[in-house]
Amino acid sequence: MTPAEVKDTLVGGYAIEREIENDAIDAASNNCSLLETRPDNEYGYGQADPLTFVEIGGIIDPDVFVNWSLSYVEGEVNGTTILLKPEIYNGTVLKGTAQTANKPAVGVQVRFGASEWYAATDTSTQGNWANWKVTVPEEVMKGNQTLSARLVLASGDMSAVNSFSVILLDEYGFTALIPQGLINLSGLVFAPFIIVAMLMTAYIFRQPRRSKSNVEVEASGAEEIVWDDDTLPDQLSLTTSWNARAISLCALYTAQGIPSGFISFTLIAFLAERGYSAAAIGNMLFWVYLPWVFKFLWGPFVDNYHYLPMGRRRPWILGAQTGMVLTVFIIVFVPDIETKVTLLTFLLFFHNMFASLQDVAVDGLAVDILSPEEFGKINGFMFGAKRFGTMIGGAGIGYFIGSLGIQGGLFLMVPMLLMIMCLPLFIRERPGEKLNPWSEGKAIVKPNKPAVKVSKGAIRKVKGGSIDSSDKAKAIAVDFALLAFLFLFLLLTVGDVVGLRGSVVVAVVCAGLWYFAFYLKPEEEWNSFGMQFYDLAPVQSDIVKALSLRAPMIGVLLAMLTYFWEFLIPVLGVLFIQQLGWTDTEYVLVTGGSAVVAAILGTLIGGVIADRYGARRIASLFAILTGLSFFTIALAEPLWENRTVMTWLIVIYPFFGAAMGISLISLFMNVTWPKVGATQFTLYMAMLNFGALFGLKMAGYFEENFTFATTIMIGGTCQLMIAFVLPYIDPGQTRRELGTEF
Repeated sequence: MTPAEVKDTLVGGYAIEREIENDAIDAASNNCSLLETRPDNEYGYGQADPLTFVEIGGIIDPDVFVNWSLSYVEGEVNGTTILLKPEIYNGTVLKGTAQTANKPAVGVQVRFGASEWYAATDTSTQGNWANWKVTVPEEVMKGNQTLSARLVLASGDMSAVNSFSVILLDEYGFTALIPQGLINLSGLVFAPFIIVAMLMTAYIFRQPRRSKSNVEVEASGAEEIVWDDDTLPDQLSLTTSWNARAISLCALYTAQGIPSGFISFTLIAFLAERGYSAAAIGNMLFWVYLPWVFKFLWGPFVDNYHYLPMGRRRPWILGAQTGMVLTVFIIVFVPDIETKVTLLTFLLFFHNMFASLQDVAVDGLAVDILSPEEFGKINGFMFGAKRFGTMIGGAGIGYFIGSLGIQGGLFLMVPMLLMIMCLPLFIRERPGEKLNPWSEGKAIVKPNKPAVKVSKGAIRKVKGGSIDSSDKAKAIAVDFALLAFLFLFLLLTVGDVVGLRGSVVVAVVCAGLWYFAFYLKPEEEWNSFGMQFYDLAPVQSDIVKALSLRAPMIGVLLAMLTYFWEFLIPVLGVLFIQQLGWTDTEYVLVTGGSAVVAAILGTLIGGVIADRYGARRIASLFAILTGLSFFTIALAEPLWENRTVMTWLIVIYPFFGAAMGISLISLFMNVTWPKVGATQFTLYMAMLNFGALFGLKMAGYFEENFTFATTIMIGGTCQLMIAFVLPYIDPGQTRRELGTEF
C-alpha cells in the first residue's frame, strides 16, 4: 500500500472525523467535543486504534498472537501485598505459547530489552509453535528489562509484540545448571517392566487364595458403646431402613465427588486453557488436596467426642457438610476469584479440610450401621456414587464453565450440596434420637466403660537383662526412616515457602522433640514407634502391633504407589489443551464425563470380580491393564490429532484404574486388624492420597525434563510396579496371627 492508500483506508473505515456544526467563533475555543456530531472513541480526538495503522499497512496480522508463560510474584511492601517483577537468571529457560491460525510460520523471535532478536525453539508436538522456549543469553543487558516476543509468518507479516517486565540477574540459578533438553526414551526401555509385571501376575494367579473373603467389615468402635432398649422403631432412621442407609451413604459420597470433580477436571482445564503450566497446576492441586493426607488425624476426634443425643456420627457429618457449603459460598462471592489463584487455593484447602472430615465421619457411620453382608455391596455403591459426583462436578459443571466462569460453576454446586445435606439433617441414626439439639429425643447409644487391654506381646526381647543391640539398631533405624519421611513431606509442603534450609530447621526441631519424647529416659522405658515395632517397648500399641506384620506394612507401600501416576493429570491437561488444541469444555466433557462413566463401571465390576476371584489377583491384573493403557496413549503419538482415537484412549484407562483401585481397597480391608480398623484403614486411605499428591508435585519435574510420550510411559510403569509388590502380601496374615476380635 502507498501512504495515500493507508490514509484513505484509515479515514474511511476507522477514524471519526469531526463535523463542525457552524463557523462561529466558539468553534475555536478548543471545546471540540461539544460541536462534534459524532463522539470521540476510546483513543480520543476522533482517532483510530494506533495498532490499526500498522495492520492496515500490512505488517501486523490480527489473527495470530504470541504469549509469555510468565507471571508476576506476590510480595509485601510496607505491609501491602503487591505484584513484583520475577527475577530471571542467566541460562533460565523461558517459555510461551503462540497461535498461528494455521498459517505458515517462520517462528517466534524474542528480544531482551534493547538486544537483537533471538530465535526461540518450537517445543510443540505438532510443529505449529503452540509452545516455544528460549534460553536467557549471558551477554544481554541486566537489571530491569522488558522481554518482547513476536511470531513471524512466512508471508512477512507478524503478530503484535507481547511484552513482559522482568529483572534480569547477572548470575546463574540452580535450575540453569541442569542440562537442557527434554529426554525422549524409547518404548523398548520399558519392555522389561511389562514382562516382569506379567510374570508376577501369572505367579499370583497360580497361588491359592489366602483369605476366605475380600470384603471384611472393620467394626471398630463397637466395643465402646451399648444400646438403650428404649427406642422408637417406627421412626425413620438409618439403623431401621436399608433404603435410608444405602441412599444416605451414597449421597454423602456423591457430595465428596462433586467438588473433587470440579477441581480435578473443570478447574484444571480452565487453568490450562489460560496458559498455566503443569507445574503450576500440579502445585495448586497439591495444596488443595493436602487435607486428605492428614484425614487420619480426624479419627480420634470422631471416635471419642460425640453429642450422643443426636447420634454418634451425625453431628460430625452435619458440621462438616456445613463447612463445605460455607467455603463454596465464600469463593462464589469473592470478586474475580479466577485471577486470585493463591486465594482460591487457600479457600479450596479449607473446603477439603471439611470434606476430609466428612469422609472420616461417613466411614465411621458405615462401620456402625452396616451388617457384614451389606458392607461389600454398599461399598461398591458408595465409591460408584462418588465417581458419579465427580462426573457432575467435572462434565456437568464443566459444560457451563465457559459461559459462567469459575464463580458461576461453583454457584451451581451450592444447591446440590444443600440437597444432600437434607438427608442427614432429617434422618436419624437410630430411632428415638434428636433430629436437632432443641428437639425431643435422647441418647440411644451410651458410652461403655472401656475394658483394660493388655498386649500379648508387651514383654521386651532381652538378652542378659539388656536390649539386644541388633534389635535396638533396627528399632532406631525405623525411627530414622519415619523422620526421613517427615523431612520429605516437609520439602513437598513448607519447602515452597521456607526453602531447603527452612525445611532442614523444621526437621531438626521435630527430631529433637522426638528424642525428648521417646529417648530422654532410661533405656528400659524407651517407647518410640521403632521400639514398639520390634516389641522392645514396655507397652506396644495395637496399631503398631498390626503394622509390625509384613502384610500390613506392604499395604502402606501399595497405598503410596496406587495413585502416584496422577502426575499425569496436569500433564495430560496441558498436552490436550495447549498442544493438541482441545478447548477446556471439550476436554472436560471427555475426562469429567465419559471417562467418569467408565470409572463407575470399573468400580462396580471390579468390586464384584475381586470378591469372586480374589482382590490380590484382580488388583494385579488391572494394574497391568492400566499401565498398558498408558503405554498405548504414548505409543499412539502419530494419532494424537485424531480426536476419535484419543477420546477412546482417555476413556479406557479410568475403567481399568477404577477396577484396580477398588480391588486394592478390598485388599486393604483384609490386612486391617479389626481392633484398630478405623485407624489402620484410614491410614491406608491417607497414604493413597499422599501418593497422589506426591505425584502431582512431581508433574512439573516430568514436564520440564521429559517429552509427553516418555512422561506418559513413566506413568504406565508406576502402575506396573504395583504388580511387582502384590506377590509379597498375604491377605490373611493379619487375622491369622492377631485374631478377629474387636
